[in-house]
Amino acid sequence: MSFIGNEEQIRFLQERFKMIYGVLFIGLAVLLSRMVYLQLINGDQMRQYAEENRIKRVKIPAPRGMMFDRFNRLLIDNRPAFDVLITPQYLRESGKSKEVIEKLSKVIKIPVAEIERKLNKARMQATFMPVSIKENLSRDEVAELETWKIDMPGVQVEMAISRTNLAKDIGSNLYGYIGRVSEPELPTLNQIASRKYQLDDSVGKSGLEKQYEEILRGVDGSELVEVDALGRRIQSAKAKGRVLSQNPEEPSVPGKNLILSIDQDLQDAAVRGFGDKTGGLIAIDPRTGEVLAMVSRPSFNPAEFARGIDPEVWQKLLADEAHPLRDKTIQDHYSPGSTFKAITAIAALEEGLIDKDTTFSCTGSINLGNRKVRCWNPKGHGVMNVVSALTHSCDVFFYRVAQKFKSVDDIAKYAMHMGLGHKTGIDVGREVPGLFPTEAWKQQRFNVPWSPGETLYVAIGQSFDLLTTIQLANAYASIVNGGILYKPRVVKAIQSEDGKILKEFVPQVMDRTKLKKETIDLVTEGLWGVVNAPGGTAYWTHVPGMEWAGKTGTVQLMTQKEGSKCENMPYSHRHHGVFVGYAPIKNPSIVVALVAEHACSGSHGASPIAKEVIKTYLQKYYPDLYSDKALAERKEAEKKNGGAKPKVETGGD
Repeated sequence: MSFIGNEEQIRFLQERFKMIYGVLFIGLAVLLSRMVYLQLINGDQMRQYAEENRIKRVKIPAPRGMMFDRFNRLLIDNRPAFDVLITPQYLRESGKSKEVIEKLSKVIKIPVAEIERKLNKARMQATFMPVSIKENLSRDEVAELETWKIDMPGVQVEMAISRTNLAKDIGSNLYGYIGRVSEPELPTLNQIASRKYQLDDSVGKSGLEKQYEEILRGVDGSELVEVDALGRRIQSAKAKGRVLSQNPEEPSVPGKNLILSIDQDLQDAAVRGFGDKTGGLIAIDPRTGEVLAMVSRPSFNPAEFARGIDPEVWQKLLADEAHPLRDKTIQDHYSPGSTFKAITAIAALEEGLIDKDTTFSCTGSINLGNRKVRCWNPKGHGVMNVVSALTHSCDVFFYRVAQKFKSVDDIAKYAMHMGLGHKTGIDVGREVPGLFPTEAWKQQRFNVPWSPGETLYVAIGQSFDLLTTIQLANAYASIVNGGILYKPRVVKAIQSEDGKILKEFVPQVMDRTKLKKETIDLVTEGLWGVVNAPGGTAYWTHVPGMEWAGKTGTVQLMTQKEGSKCENMPYSHRHHGVFVGYAPIKNPSIVVALVAEHACSGSHGASPIAKEVIKTYLQKYYPDLYSDKALAERKEAEKKNGGAKPKVETGGD
């Protein structure tokens, strides 16, 4: 019985084994068929997937376009820089977060708490996205990080591009600076940009960098790199000589270059002239509107902004009372002082209120109702005509002229035709409009009518009129070219990376005011006397043989006590010095306007700066006529002729 029972049990188990063998056979068949499919039928694709699991795509930042001056001298360049980043995903997977952060802290000399703060700040973004910890690493820091790379999973060093002004801080307000895209500004940028931005991309923040962002900005590329299990870069995927993707590398496309109308030699001359003074200077070609120099002092180093500015440096710039971040040529407005007298003279001559024979006697003041309105020279200038009044900068003459106008609007008409009181449209951005008063403006602004006595102060540039330096330069440019108002321009052309000119900008006329030849001749004669006639208000800057014209101006900030000196007043109470000059006398090709803040006068505080720029210009562009040798010969000739003519008494506006 026992044997029979065992036989039945064996048959029962044999049936079970058949079922098990069947299941195993089916499973093996499925496995073999899958292996055939993966390795034989679809093997190439699976091999590609396997390779790509251990590589990642890395952005190749595109170099921004460079900036050159009118002679193709490099002004703004891109220089290599190195950053250290942490990828949170790989840092956590390593299980050594604390040790890695402590070691990194010692190498890059940043507190552990600061590194942790930056990681916490980025906790809302994807963990596979790198977080910037420190930028602009030193060579020693880069070398040490590479040495300890195997012990610092998640930490990587990447090369980036740093924006560099080769002239350091000269022209930085014009060129502007770039900075990282912040989270708040990202949506706005992406609404207007032709190519989308990402957090921490670089973008122009001011000046030409911002105004021409779409042109200067290139197209970022990418490449595949091989990484280990903790995300540490082994080598470029391209280096092994095999294709790991259908598109293993997308080269970056550099931005386009800007060719500027700026002459760096004139920029340097302006900075030499300013020394440690504060202010702004503009030089314009009156024949085209091209800006030859544009300097604001003090300035800043844009390289400090390119990779993220140090908070202490930023706070220092903000706290500086000289406001180095403001472009004093287009963002600050000033009263023009006596430089406006040339426009008053033009308005009066064109309206037929005065002519070359009109004279007024200056005794040092005139009566206006029950009070006296004084000339800057308390002793008076004697009998003045329009030429000598400009040369001497006689206030009383222009008070008398102002009384002949029916309305301040008659002066405003010419001022506005010459570009005063509104934006010039210069292609830099952030320009402020300034102000030139009219009767309607005062009624609307203060709800009181214009007083005829106020026109006297407008006529000498000391009333409500507030102008920018660029407006003043443009106004005088329209005087010397016969009444044509050009739109100032800094960018001459756009250039491809290989040097091909893609677009050239042509002069753009904004307004035309036909001025009589006699008007221009009389005003020119008066302005010539300012710097060339003994006693002219800027005669002490006269260079024998270098005839140039100009006009001084002084903008009073505080009432100065009679007999006191401006230089003895507190610095913030001292007057601004204003000056506008141009050269050569015949067919002028440069106009220079500047404001020297708290320099006390246009005569001694501002005119020497203009002289430095104009002399540099003449000797460079007219070497045969204005070389040192040619000037020395003319100096001797002037001595033999008894000096410059006409002779007038010493002035000081």
